[in-house]
Amino acid sequence: MENTHKRILLATGWITLVTALIAMIIGHTGSHDLSWETNQISTYAATAPYHGWITAAMILPCLTLVCISMLVSRYKVLGDTDLAHLVPLFAGAGISGLLTLAVFKETARTMSMLKNSAFDAIRQQSFHDTGLLIFFYSAILLAVSFGILIITQTTVWKKKILGGLVTLLGLVAFPLMTTPWPHMIGILSVVPGLKQRASLLSLWLAIALVLIVVSNYILRPSSRR
Repeated sequence: MENTHKRILLATGWITLVTALIAMIIGHTGSHDLSWETNQISTYAATAPYHGWITAAMILPCLTLVCISMLVSRYKVLGDTDLAHLVPLFAGAGISGLLTLAVFKETARTMSMLKNSAFDAIRQQSFHDTGLLIFFYSAILLAVSFGILIITQTTVWKKKILGGLVTLLGLVAFPLMTTPWPHMIGILSVVPGLKQRASLLSLWLAIALVLIVVSNYILRPSSRR
């Protein structure tokens, strides 16, 4: 029965993670004047023709994080350590950030627009920005924690390399979001949308690699070490 529960959580984690990516792609389609390089995902969630798909892409990863945190903390698929028991803390913070983003839509794209907004719009934008920061930093902590757990709980070098990649992808998400790296590759215009999507893709890949490792442990128990 326990193994069945693990498989259900694993399947749900994969389905929601992949579906979230598909929903995000669909949400960027349709006829509009937005640019994925310039406009951030929050702007698409508020004004794009298929904005509901973007909101779905924010909510679905919450289920992914719930499933992974249960597998790690309850079923101890990555070992029984203090760090493993901290995973639900980071995952819960990330989930709260995502749900805040989904509920409190963006009301102002720029600071100048925010200055001219009414009190309710400013309040909503404040909650939105807070949710983004909570999710972003929690997701980085979560990815790095997963990477460390994978590295320390196996003697197989292939899995250690995967753990190292998970850690790297989590760490790289920060400079991808906050530094002017597009200028280094010849993109001279301001592209906050590109930076945000690159950062979130890095985090998505990190979680996907974690699921690959966890899948191997659950479907092939003899390969744990």
